[in-house]
Amino acid sequence: MIVMNNFLVFDTIKIVTCGTYLKISDKSVFTTDVDLLDGRTIKSVTFNSQRNRSIVPFELYIHANLLSNKMCIEFSSKILWEDYPKLISSETFAQCLRNIEKTGICTLDIDRIMEDCYVTKLHVTKDIELELTPAILNCLNLCTGNFRRYNWERYKTAILFSKNVKSSNSKEAISIYDKGIEIVQTKNKGFLGLVENADKIVEYFAGKTRFEVKYENMSKIKKELGIKDTSLKSVFGVKKNIVLTQFDKIFTERTISTDVRIETFSEYGIWNIVCNHNGDLKAIEQEIKDLGIYAKGSRAVLGRTMKKIKEIAQIWGNREMKTDVVLEKIRLLLRG
Repeated sequence: MIVMNNFLVFDTIKIVTCGTYLKISDKSVFTTDVDLLDGRTIKSVTFNSQRNRSIVPFELYIHANLLSNKMCIEFSSKILWEDYPKLISSETFAQCLRNIEKTGICTLDIDRIMEDCYVTKLHVTKDIELELTPAILNCLNLCTGNFRRYNWERYKTAILFSKNVKSSNSKEAISIYDKGIEIVQTKNKGFLGLVENADKIVEYFAGKTRFEVKYENMSKIKKELGIKDTSLKSVFGVKKNIVLTQFDKIFTERTISTDVRIETFSEYGIWNIVCNHNGDLKAIEQEIKDLGIYAKGSRAVLGRTMKKIKEIAQIWGNREMKTDVVLEKIRLLLRG
């Protein structure tokens, strides 16, 4: 059993540090970028696990710029091997770096890196005891607080919600998926084949749902974690419930009524439209646009119509799928 404290844990992390903290042990697995002017000066060296799956069958990327003396290291929590369920935290970060060394590709000045690095990418993660059934996925599909603001991609055992914006500083996303199913997929067979406790890892994740919030740059990390810099000390010192905060941003917070009061022919029509589309607001809005019911300049009118449709869709969803109960159950588990 893995016991987590109140500090954040991560599935993926990327750090930037000094290039002199790297010593290459196996030159054959690193690619080099040579200065074209003299044909001799090596500008940078790179290890990418995508090209070396037999050594590291998961994400590990090391790039050292020898001219600027900067190095970035990005890795998955699978680098913990048998301790993978612990994820990346203040307690396991040094172990991650030691395990990179154990691959035999390089040595790292671990103490200096931990003192002198900053984080540029984070995937904040929380696993909860929840069977992610089709009914729960349907419920989440329906309960976005602002269906226009967030795009969602639905898969058989997963769902991804992302904010519909172009700026990387404004992007928000949360992935929700059945970790028990994901861990035994083909992409993870190489990893499971190299750990001694594969059965225990699979057993640990069985029946668990993973929530993952991704921050892809320093500005977003500082803003969402409420820190002044992205040093390891600052990042690992955060006790905010980032996953629950992001969940609340996306999903409806207020209690939804289950009372159905159809008092007009218009409401009767909306109710039937919602039923026929299984509460899919985006599909309903797109069909209205395709039919040309409103002129192109009638965005406000369409908005008012969709607001009414959304109200009835949420009542329908709570009646059919008990969406209030599902959301509250998830929130309680995320608070734990």
